[in-house]
Amino acid sequence: MKLAVDFVLEKCKVGKGNSGDYAKLASSGDYVKLASSGDYVKLASSGDYAKLASSGDYVKLASSGDYAKLASSGDYAVVMAAGYNSQAKAKKGSWITLAEWDSLDGNLTPVCVKTEQVDGERIKEDTWYKLINGQFTEIW
Repeated sequence: MKLAVDFVLEKCKVGKGNSGDYAKLASSGDYVKLASSGDYVKLASSGDYAKLASSGDYVKLASSGDYAKLASSGDYAVVMAAGYNSQAKAKKGSWITLAEWDSLDGNLTPVCVKTEQVDGERIKEDTWYKLINGQFTEIW
């Protein structure tokens, strides 16, 4: 997994990377890519189209930007994508929180926020999810 994270970092024009434990990386720009392979890492982004990835255990990934993609392959992660049309995936035993937005009176408004544990059956590990009609929905 470290090789995959290193490859992504090498190809990113905009981004930050870290391979140590307890790292804290944050960004507020659009199209940012943050990646880490350490344990207990915190990655956060507020820009649109962000991509956050971590392979460490006990990590926390969070994004408030629209169209974000968050992925965790470590154990016991917490992944939260609050922006419009965002997606997330994680390993069994981790938790995913997603928000769903809709246009009400011409404004994007949050209509549902939901948290599920990746149990391997109802919510599969290493599978992209998006919140649609209040339900975790697999994205291909």
